[in-house]
Amino acid sequence: MNDLEANKAVVREFLAAVGLADKERVSTVLHSDCRAVATGTCALSGERDRASVLSTVDMLGKATQNGIAFSVISMTAEDDRVSAEVEGRSILTNGKPYNNQYHFLFHIRDGSITELKEYFCTKLVEDVLMNAAH
Repeated sequence: MNDLEANKAVVREFLAAVGLADKERVSTVLHSDCRAVATGTCALSGERDRASVLSTVDMLGKATQNGIAFSVISMTAEDDRVSAEVEGRSILTNGKPYNNQYHFLFHIRDGSITELKEYFCTKLVEDVLMNAAH
């Protein structure tokens, strides 16, 4: 497997682990000084360190009935970057659907995610997901 395919595999592993709310599994692909940025102005927006990313994984596990089923629409790798267009489908603990669309830009070094930038519908997060998380 070449470096670009290996980087894509790291992203697939991250998405699968987050989808299952498997914090331990997510931790295996996050670099120790990982930085994540979620765009927008909702409660999940802003910059997070590794511990905060793992905390968000916990929150997703508590807010959903069975995690989030992520489907990769497209994935492109170049240099140390992987771009992934993703759809997520989920049922929240309150019975409401939470189906969002995402674009992720990952930076990967030595098999670990060092940086993650995430774009998603922040209004949907505020209106549906955050209400279920409380």
